[in-house]
Amino acid sequence: MADKHHHGQGHHILIVTIASQSQINPARHLARRLARIAVARVTLATPLSSHRRLFPGSLAAAGEPDDAAEEAPLNLDGSGVVAYAPYSDGFDDGIHLDDVNAGLFMERLKSHGPRTLAALVHNLAVRDRPVTCVLHTILVTWATDVVRDLGIPTVHYWIQPASVFAIYYHYFQGHQCFPSATAEEKDSSYSIELPGLPPLRMKDLPSLISMPNAYLSAHKEIFIELAKYEKPKVLVNTFYQLEASVIDETTELELITIGPVVDKRFTYATARSRDLFEEDSSDYMEWLDAQEERSVVYVAFGSLSRLTGRQVEELDLGLKESGRPYLWVLRKDSRPEEIGEQRILKEGKGKVVEWCSQVRVLDHKAVGCFVTHGGWNSTSEAVVSGVPMVMLPQWIEQATNARLAEAVWGIGVRAEAGDDGIVDTVELRRGLDVVMGEGDRAREIRKKAEEWKEKARAALAEDGSSSRNLKAFVNGL
Repeated sequence: MADKHHHGQGHHILIVTIASQSQINPARHLARRLARIAVARVTLATPLSSHRRLFPGSLAAAGEPDDAAEEAPLNLDGSGVVAYAPYSDGFDDGIHLDDVNAGLFMERLKSHGPRTLAALVHNLAVRDRPVTCVLHTILVTWATDVVRDLGIPTVHYWIQPASVFAIYYHYFQGHQCFPSATAEEKDSSYSIELPGLPPLRMKDLPSLISMPNAYLSAHKEIFIELAKYEKPKVLVNTFYQLEASVIDETTELELITIGPVVDKRFTYATARSRDLFEEDSSDYMEWLDAQEERSVVYVAFGSLSRLTGRQVEELDLGLKESGRPYLWVLRKDSRPEEIGEQRILKEGKGKVVEWCSQVRVLDHKAVGCFVTHGGWNSTSEAVVSGVPMVMLPQWIEQATNARLAEAVWGIGVRAEAGDDGIVDTVELRRGLDVVMGEGDRAREIRKKAEEWKEKARAALAEDGSSSRNLKAFVNGL
């Protein structure tokens, strides 16, 4: 381990991610765990637009360290500091990924990112805070080229399940099951068999495989980079017990399970979350306190999903017809303008908020079901809290997550969309009844959710498998 001269700390780990809440969350949670465990300084580099939203008063330019953007030390001796710094992705005023062509986004990211990230690494060294290791998430594999000539080791941080990593790995390796899927079979129940995974229908695969774009090419770059090394290490946001079969079958790489990376300790120690979205100031936690145990349906579709007016209306009607109280996170940028909060609340038993602390909500005893898009952060948080799910996957890896949660882990049910891509009122109510009802399947789902919660928490305990893996990784740097 490096000499401890950076403010009394050892390593200085730089984590690079894009301007997406779904990537910033797991990167930030890992940063805090690394800072605490490694007695290290960890800098989280995000694009300038997201840095300004996280720290509205920041004056730092892309490529500059930001001394005003530091969290309090996590260790009693003053060590374990998580800092933030910006680089440029070419969209300094911010964008929504839905509003820009994937090819254009990647082109500008690769054009502006390396130059400003290199400047950041240089400026940190000038300030006597040289980077000793770089971790990067999806879409920023180019970060390895930035620091390669400096001799700084890099490790990929895979923020989706190991199962999805394995699917991409076999896909880019040209596994025979993929080319055999003809256009006709894609529309049927054609099944794909991969080592360590359950049978997968075409609709269970990541959307980038069925509808390729420049983001698929960016995923391929991950595996091209990993192929340069003999048995490369990959940090994976999962825990071994959850995905043992696929991890054991993926022998060509060292998948290091360090999750679920959900930092409840920090969440409960702070008054508000530091997210890209402003947390609703309404009394939603007090509202939950007034509800019966396991009675509330919590509805949230993450930071990227945008729902059509028709889908919002079907959800609204289904929730009201269920007769159950519900807490619905409905961002203004995720719904058509004509659908306002008062229209949603009319005649319902629910509460609608713009944004909330999802970890706190899922941990609340009143919550009995999570209606979700099935993104991996949301799925992981549900697992850690033992909350069963009704899943409405939208894109990326969400359909795969839903398949695993229903068929392998038994902790939820996928709500099936019609030919028009809409999950209607009847289907939503079916899902809620399956998860929250009194039938045998509902009881089994709730039982499984509790069992996986205990296994997840055991993995995250001081002597748990994920904690041991992270400590071993740090000691090996």
